[in-house]
Amino acid sequence: MARSTAYIEISRHSIYYFRIRVPLAARVAIGCTHIRRSLKTKCRREAVLRSAALLDQIESMFEAAQRGDVVDVRALTWRVREQSAKRGSSSKVNENQLGKYCLKLSEVWQRYKCEQELEGVRHKTIYDKEAQINLLVRIVGDIPMRNVDREVAQQFKETALKLPPRNSYVSGKSTSQLTVSAQQTISITTFNNYVKNLTTLFKYGLREGYCESNPFEGLKIKQRVKASGHRGRFSDNELSVVFSPEHYPTEDQKFRYRYWLPYLGLYTGARLNELCQLYLDDFVIVNGIDCIHIREDRSDQRLKSLSSERLIPLHSELKRIGLLDYLGNMKTNCAERLFPELSWSDCHGYSKAPSK
Repeated sequence: MARSTAYIEISRHSIYYFRIRVPLAARVAIGCTHIRRSLKTKCRREAVLRSAALLDQIESMFEAAQRGDVVDVRALTWRVREQSAKRGSSSKVNENQLGKYCLKLSEVWQRYKCEQELEGVRHKTIYDKEAQINLLVRIVGDIPMRNVDREVAQQFKETALKLPPRNSYVSGKSTSQLTVSAQQTISITTFNNYVKNLTTLFKYGLREGYCESNPFEGLKIKQRVKASGHRGRFSDNELSVVFSPEHYPTEDQKFRYRYWLPYLGLYTGARLNELCQLYLDDFVIVNGIDCIHIREDRSDQRLKSLSSERLIPLHSELKRIGLLDYLGNMKTNCAERLFPELSWSDCHGYSKAPSK
């Protein structure tokens, strides 16, 4: 029933109409953005049958238009199918045929993903979006994009807000099982990020004619405090315990990053991957002051935004515990990177192992 509503409308006079959006690539040849035809019936069953007949013809018409062929939408008719049915045709028509031109969520995502890759969107961003699309499919099913309305979006919202954090890493359990066993649920900020990524997918779907509306528009939850206010912070006492000699590890010659990254994070405030991707020549002297140049100067370096490039003066405590000596030893050993033991990942840069 839901699929038929994507193509069938009813007028104020109770007459059923057929309506479909013309794909962007076919609009020049067809000459309109939508095709709308009266089905000349007040019977829903007849309307479904006649809509299916129109859809059969529109498939080849759209393909021809996208090739650049001349097409005539006036040739569309549902009467051919109706007459063959009267002659005792054995072909059966049901409402499932109305979904022939409804690309499923997973199919639309694959097309959108290809476009994102061509535009040079980072792998981590695409990976995050894919996780949210997969979550939507897990909750509502891999249904045609046209069938995702506001009610379906609300269903996603109600379920997602009951899920535990990092739910995409849990396999073998349904979303209903996860909600029942969840001891902690995702934050409002996380949910709003879900909605943001789903909104961009449906904006793409609207542009390409795969759906008629964006049901995730305006679904975000307003917060009265800043997102940063929800983040846990270490107190001075907690930091003293973490970095006390009895708890903090000594420098490991094989995994030096385990020793240096927490100190660098503490005294620079830089993001984890910004520190993991540092090269030795990112340590510079500016006006006689030792600094770290956070930048995106190589293919394996990335910043969150262009404004993230900056110079950070080297804290005296980092010098006291021997960071400059460490840099000197790395240069002596002809190293290029600060932590050459870290390997590169398309999604996480050099921070995949340290983040664990």
